[in-house]
Amino acid sequence: MNRRLKKCPVCNTTLEIIEYHCSNCDTTIRGKFEVGDLASLTTFQQEFVKVFVCCQGNIKEVEKVLRISYPTVKNRLSEITQILCHKARIKEDTISTSILAEIEQGKLSVDEAIKKLKKRK
Repeated sequence: MNRRLKKCPVCNTTLEIIEYHCSNCDTTIRGKFEVGDLASLTTFQQEFVKVFVCCQGNIKEVEKVLRISYPTVKNRLSEITQILCHKARIKEDTISTSILAEIEQGKLSVDEAIKKLKKRK
């Protein structure tokens, strides 16, 4: 089976998943479906993450398995971290902004906002 396409082969726009189909019972489910953060990684990056996890995060083992240097492992980890953690930071920034908006609108006191933020961490 082919890996999921991420970009349109014609215009290079990000594709949406709108249908799932079971070939066993012929059930089809239509809608808009989100994909996990790991799907935003390239196939190459996903393979690196797989090796990293299988090596239980041991960089020396990753070096041996992939036959790459320590700096290369660190660079690839950094690249993947930027991609995955950037999404988490955007989500956290959005939450913080909405809490600030609630304070500004008088819907939330500062003390309540602090409690809300502490709960999220």
